[in-house]
Amino acid sequence: MQPATLGAARLTKHSFSRSMLRKAARNGWTGRRRTFDMDELGQGEVVYEVNAGDHVLTFVGFTRVIDEAEHTDRVIGGAWEITAALVDGPVDDALMDELRANVPRQERGRFGANVLVLTRGNRSVRFFESIIGRLAAGLQPDPNDVADAGYLMRSTAFYGNGKFGMRSFEGYDVDHPVAVPYRAQMLCGWLYRELSYDVIEHCARVKGGEVAVGFDEEWRRYFGLGNATGLGLVPYAMKHPRVINAWIMIRELALADVRAMPGRPDRVAALRMWIERTQQHFASASADDAAPFLSPREIESLACDVGVALDRCSSDRPFDELYRWAEGQGTECRELVVSLLIELHEADDTEMDQLLVADEGTTIDAPGTVAETLTLLRDRFDWLDSLDLEGVDADHYWWVLSDNNEEPRRVRRSALAPEGRDLAVDVALRMHRFGQALAACAGGESIETFLVENCEHRFAFQRLITSDRRYGEPRDNVCDREHLPLQLQRFQLAMYGMDNFKPKSTDWLRVTLFQGAPRLADLADSAAMKDHAMNDGWVLPARPGQQTGTNA
Repeated sequence: MQPATLGAARLTKHSFSRSMLRKAARNGWTGRRRTFDMDELGQGEVVYEVNAGDHVLTFVGFTRVIDEAEHTDRVIGGAWEITAALVDGPVDDALMDELRANVPRQERGRFGANVLVLTRGNRSVRFFESIIGRLAAGLQPDPNDVADAGYLMRSTAFYGNGKFGMRSFEGYDVDHPVAVPYRAQMLCGWLYRELSYDVIEHCARVKGGEVAVGFDEEWRRYFGLGNATGLGLVPYAMKHPRVINAWIMIRELALADVRAMPGRPDRVAALRMWIERTQQHFASASADDAAPFLSPREIESLACDVGVALDRCSSDRPFDELYRWAEGQGTECRELVVSLLIELHEADDTEMDQLLVADEGTTIDAPGTVAETLTLLRDRFDWLDSLDLEGVDADHYWWVLSDNNEEPRRVRRSALAPEGRDLAVDVALRMHRFGQALAACAGGESIETFLVENCEHRFAFQRLITSDRRYGEPRDNVCDREHLPLQLQRFQLAMYGMDNFKPKSTDWLRVTLFQGAPRLADLADSAAMKDHAMNDGWVLPARPGQQTGTNA
């Protein structure tokens, strides 16, 4: 739970995008493009249907072209080239009219409980038109032009769980195909990525006529969906300790299982394959700087070192030996090895899905006295002692929802007083001050009396009671001057299944989702889906047409 460890996380076998595609393959989902009505600029409507057992899930997208000056990565942007919704069930004419009226309005629209996810985004300013030009001329994309992206369109939000009248997570039936946290959002993102391919090929055909071509086999799965994320992920991580615990617990269980495995030749060969794939993927990426994270070339070099270390493992438990070696090589190397080892995990996906469902409710069984409360605080939050919570920089920032857009912000306290509008994400400071107040009271006093007389500590007391999981608390002070939001952001994005981390400041970064993943048409081809989804054969693709580097 150290910030540096969370900030070195990578996607794993149990990341949400990957488990969603394995479920689709395992359960024989099928899909089709039902409607595609676009003009020559790619403006219009698209409808995709996915048959998931007894359920039909429908993606409805609306596209237009906006001026380049209106493009933004921020969630609060006012103009979008793509707006879409994932709907539970088929969409008839009446519902289509409702969606036309509301989906493009996004937060200003209103939706029924049959709408599961709302999303929006834009075309890539740098790549979209140039790739249309290449395809229209009968050519495939130039590998050198798409080096640092790996996407055609970008998304900025996937709203769900009851917002704007949509169905909440608790409203899913137990046997619903997306009744797993984030599964609906992942399905929506995957179909959004399908839209990006269809629109760009359509525009190329209109522009190039008979000369135009579609993406060939090398390119038709390479591009993912871009995403940009900012400060909003930090409050989420700080407000949901039991959810964060569930995510980390899955990682720890999988890692422990793999480390205990005997080193059978087939398992060692599988790990070598994943190491080689990692090398080739990052060797074919751009050489751009990704500070404060490692650049693709640096990750390629690390993967090479991991391969050499595996060759040197001589015990009957080589995966444990490899992990112990990685512990001495730095955080990024260790977390890369963790990601690689988890690829070997043999757990049942359904069991892992169940672990993701976290009950955030609680029946408070409070300690009776101040002394008992202080003992519990010191037990659960002993890590506070490692932070300088009395330093001049400890309370540098406060967090708030902006007045205009209700978007999380952090502001210097010296620049603007919170005036009671701050978000309760300053967990470390609150718990530290709670402990100081408890220590100054008589130990035998009842905690109820203490809270009546010190009501400012009621939040801290509630957090103490609900923080009853081992991995629920990121061990950081998000108000400190040196706090780096990118670390908590990267951890969550890796859990979603995103990669290609490209920080644009200390507060936000760009990533790619579903790069290399199967396409909608692949759902009808069980052999292709088995290869690309069930065995995760699509993960970490190398860029087509590129040499994969001297280390690969």
